[in-house]
Amino acid sequence: MLTDTHCHVQLREYDRDRDEVLRRALESGVDTLICVGYDASSNQRAQRLTGDRVNGPGRPRLYATAGLHPHDAKDFSPAFLDGVRALAAAGRIVAVGECGLDFYRNLSTPEQQRLAFAAQIELAAELDLPLVVHDREAHESVAELLERHGARSGVMHCFSGDWEFARRCLDLGFYLSIAGPVTYRNAEALRDVAARAPADRLVVETDCPFLTPHPFRGKRNEPALVRLVAEEVARIRKEDPEAFAAQAAANARALFRLPD
Repeated sequence: MLTDTHCHVQLREYDRDRDEVLRRALESGVDTLICVGYDASSNQRAQRLTGDRVNGPGRPRLYATAGLHPHDAKDFSPAFLDGVRALAAAGRIVAVGECGLDFYRNLSTPEQQRLAFAAQIELAAELDLPLVVHDREAHESVAELLERHGARSGVMHCFSGDWEFARRCLDLGFYLSIAGPVTYRNAEALRDVAARAPADRLVVETDCPFLTPHPFRGKRNEPALVRLVAEEVARIRKEDPEAFAAQAAANARALFRLPD
């Protein structure tokens, strides 16, 4: 069985067929989904989705995270942190994030992004929860903030750096999450990372509805397709696909402290 360690099935893109999407995930052998929040609205929708109404026989197990994406860092406030802190106290989240830096679009200023990210790094350490880190064209700044603000554990979501940056993240105790781009023709640097990373520090994700793997690129992504990512990583590593899937699922359980 597989774990999709980063999906957004709480979004409106799935409102018309969410039950079918979840059914297809389970039929594809994806039995656990980490439903990642990234702003006030998506955090709330993740909370509703991961409640008892959805979790049950015939459905994947769903767990929620809560955080503030760098695109929305301009909306950061101490009250937002208090909301995440309350969810953690109630046992409603398994990680802080998605948070980080995105210097590609800069929808919030770099300084706003750094402030919000640093605060969430410190909150995760306070709560003893892992971080879900978004990093786009900001490798050096992300690593520097993680080091400076005492990051303890977490995952580099949709890893996009080279092996040198991967080693730095691994040295910080982070996991590397591989997503659909590993199946794209121009992803040689990512395939190199997937081949060289320690077996016990790799997980897989969809980031759905985004980053659909080949050969479905251009269509809406969904958790069932994380199997294509896992199969490609297994091929790159010259490992048995089922053995890699089992290892990746075990890594996800360790990362998010999920029950067996």
